[in-house]
Amino acid sequence: MNEIGVPPPGPAWSEIAGWYDELLVRDSGPHETALACLLRLTPDVTGLSILDVACGQGLASRALAGAGAACVAGIDASPAMIDLARHRTGPAAPITYRVDDAQTLHSCPDSHFDGAACQLALMDIPDLGATLAAVCRALKPGGWFVIGHPCFLAPDATTVTDDQGRLGRHVHEYLQDRFWRSPSPAGVRRVGNYHRTLATYLNTLVRAGLTLERAEEPHPEPLLARQQPVCTSLPIFFAARARTRS
Repeated sequence: MNEIGVPPPGPAWSEIAGWYDELLVRDSGPHETALACLLRLTPDVTGLSILDVACGQGLASRALAGAGAACVAGIDASPAMIDLARHRTGPAAPITYRVDDAQTLHSCPDSHFDGAACQLALMDIPDLGATLAAVCRALKPGGWFVIGHPCFLAPDATTVTDDQGRLGRHVHEYLQDRFWRSPSPAGVRRVGNYHRTLATYLNTLVRAGLTLERAEEPHPEPLLARQQPVCTSLPIFFAARARTRS
């Protein structure tokens, strides 16, 4: 077993960027639900400067701009993802994309952004503490940070049906934070991710100087309910809004 932060060899996000982009374009229930949850948790973004951490192909960046943000900076470590984000975004959108490491945010000035978001990506980043510290540095005093994290995407967890026909998730190996990679050759998690307990996420948020304001375990949007019926009885995500000290 590899120590967390030391992934074994395998595909990288840039290698599956085109496949991932097409997944979202074809309609992804998890991402539809994640976006709806994001927009419920964000304060009014009208006229604000927003940072989208690990933006991928820009889905959340475009949603935040569409909600009225004055400017959105989407950063991602994958050049292929940034190229796709630029391709998917109209020239009039108030969004700039750039390659940057979420663990340092070198391209982001101190105390610059009113708010930030990281949707379904903290588990893809090796150093959670460094990432949250970098986000806090880039936020203005009192700035907010919205995260979305899959609840039951633990190593080797599976969807099961009990003897009464009820769907659920069999989750095991939950308590140890570690890197894992799905054996499915055609799934998102073939790239791998860093499994962390909910306690790890919340305690690291607190250590970074963030105060939890609101949490949500969203009901599925209609597309997700059709694609993954288990999500009608179990939340697919834990999401939260936290804020830096004023």
